[in-house]
Amino acid sequence: RAPDAIKPNIDHSGHLRLLAKGDAEAAKLSIEALATSRQRTTILYGAASEVSGYMTGESVLDVMTITKNGETVAAYPVFKAGKPRPARVTRVVECEDGLEGQIEIFAGGGTLSFFDTMYFRQKGLYTPGSDVNVLLAGLAYVVARSPKGPADDLLARYEDGDVDDYVFRGTAQDVSEITAMGRKAWAVRTSLRPGHEGEPREFYVCVTPSAVQEKLNPGDRISGIIWLQGFVLP
Repeated sequence: RAPDAIKPNIDHSGHLRLLAKGDAEAAKLSIEALATSRQRTTILYGAASEVSGYMTGESVLDVMTITKNGETVAAYPVFKAGKPRPARVTRVVECEDGLEGQIEIFAGGGTLSFFDTMYFRQKGLYTPGSDVNVLLAGLAYVVARSPKGPADDLLARYEDGDVDDYVFRGTAQDVSEITAMGRKAWAVRTSLRPGHEGEPREFYVCVTPSAVQEKLNPGDRISGIIWLQGFVLP
């Protein structure tokens, strides 16, 4: 099935900088990820076009590198944490490269759009109105402790970002240190409400040193801006 819309390719340099200290290190990170990858998924589009996706497979925080005919098309961080949740696909937007996409779903009483980290492998399988299970998580652009207040756990569109950028507010229930390719980060478990009518659901946010200026502890009220990403389970 054809996507509902086509959009320009996504610039992932800002996403990679969340794991690095600058553009140069971000570019190096992409090369390192490809060189050390342990997992390989190969998809053939006809006889002459080969598309491959590579991840190191070392951590819940990883880097996906997509190549086509041996040339790198895209590289972006992937955070694989949390539990699958039921959802209904409502819209599919594909990038011009034909290998990346954003999926709009209805889940938990609200509508969410997320970057599909496995779109290159599963494109064409989504049909608006179909029921699926999806794993969602957030990669933080910025996170800070916020004053104690009502437990109004929130997940809402960030109006100055792309459709998969969200502001959130919640309580850090658990903070665990993780590593990805020698770089430190934290997996923060919280619960967020995607819609005013829904119940809060367990949700994980990946916080890198570049996204936070203070130590986060369980029990802290936190808020910030995240890149919402995930994938549909087969």
